[in-house]
Amino acid sequence: MDYLYDRCVGEKSVLVEPRQIQEYLEPKDELTFKEIEIAVKSLMVDGYVEVIYSDNKGKLNYVISLKTRGEGYLREKKDARDRKVRSFGWKLFVGLAVMVMVWMVGRLIGIR
Repeated sequence: MDYLYDRCVGEKSVLVEPRQIQEYLEPKDELTFKEIEIAVKSLMVDGYVEVIYSDNKGKLNYVISLKTRGEGYLREKKDARDRKVRSFGWKLFVGLAVMVMVWMVGRLIGIR
């Protein structure tokens, strides 16, 4: 979605080849064209993008435009990261609080 967002932001629609998506993902993942097709369909079903399939001299291309949810992708991504940080902070706080309580109870009953 990062690649599609970067390509589509500020544009009404963009022509994208599956090969371009594959090249963008190559350092991290090696996806086949079938897996890219599944990912694009999933983004379409989830309401991020609208996809029109185009045939250019026998090659499949996508005409992609962002939907409302796709336009808010960066905000949604930042919110998910913030929730993860808050969750970790809360777990750390609870863990430290339990540790202090166990230490205090141990001191009260005389366990060293």
